[in-house]
Amino acid sequence: MKKGHVSALLALSALAVATAASAAEKVRNRPELFRNLVDCRGIADNAQRLACYDRSVGALEEAEKKKDLVVVDRKEIRETKRSLFGFSLPKLSLFGGGDEEDKADKADEVQEIESTVASVRPTKGGDWALKLANDAGTWETGGALTVAPRAGDKVKIRKASLGSYLGSVGISRGIRFRRVE
Repeated sequence: MKKGHVSALLALSALAVATAASAAEKVRNRPELFRNLVDCRGIADNAQRLACYDRSVGALEEAEKKKDLVVVDRKEIRETKRSLFGFSLPKLSLFGGGDEEDKADKADEVQEIESTVASVRPTKGGDWALKLANDAGTWETGGALTVAPRAGDKVKIRKASLGSYLGSVGISRGIRFRRVE
């Protein structure tokens, strides 16, 4: 093997190790308040451990009151993702972290919503703006509908290719949708 190839292999190996270490560190990098609470478990003396827990829980509670800390469970995350269905949002690690969390997030990803029309108004070009029930937002239709939509009609919207959305409203099928609110 040539000297240049060995150097390239060593550089790639070093990069792979650094990337793996960075990914592992990202997963373990917990907020300081949470880390302090977890660290209390390692204190052997009961009185000191209890004092540590009291101090750490007090700090967590104070941070939550100041809105410096927000605690959410997976159910709340799913509901938030559902309410944001149809919006193009930047990729943030707000709802996940490492590979395992990303897999769980993919499983929780909303692929379609079903709702009913709460109100309807015409838009320019003969399309319709549909405000959906259950905080599912306002959507505009694209393309001709078989029948004009009415309040109470069932709506089903699913993700389609290239960031588009397809679905049905009432008896009209194959309708393009775009989330506007």
